[in-house]
Amino acid sequence: MNERIERALADLKDRQTAGEWMPCPRCGRDTMKPNLHTNALSRHVQGIYICDECGTAEAMLDFMNNPLPTEMWAMFRVPRPESDLKALPGTEVWKRIAIEHGPILIDLYKRWTREAPGASFTPYRWEAFKRCPGLTEIWEQPFQAKYSVADGELILRLRHTEEGVEIAADLLEHGK
Repeated sequence: MNERIERALADLKDRQTAGEWMPCPRCGRDTMKPNLHTNALSRHVQGIYICDECGTAEAMLDFMNNPLPTEMWAMFRVPRPESDLKALPGTEVWKRIAIEHGPILIDLYKRWTREAPGASFTPYRWEAFKRCPGLTEIWEQPFQAKYSVADGELILRLRHTEEGVEIAADLLEHGK
């Protein structure tokens, strides 16, 4: 972690301790509960509170040995191109993404799988966010991309098959 990030996190911790309300520093959404200590405590940044959904995501990513780098938290992200995908149902978004983003994600996946073990995924992550407007998250192991859509979240998974690279999509509907 570089000095700039450490200073920003120390400032965040002071602001949280002082009771200042703010969005979740990890996802950037307005999901923090008013009583700070009833939110999840980050597993990766000591003393920082995050929303419950991010706490669950951190636990799952820990289990997969694939934490989200702190520099990828919403408070450190470079602004991304805007997209209207959140206003569309998942089935329509999937049709659009398959044509527009599918080739980009396949290219990134192929390049990533050729990288040496221990290589940084960060450049691939930034490229994905830059080239795929509406993408909300991307993971390297397993290689998955997430889009927020009107009726939930669209998760894309990529894998190698004998015929080439395959993309599978699942719509995780709100409340199910």
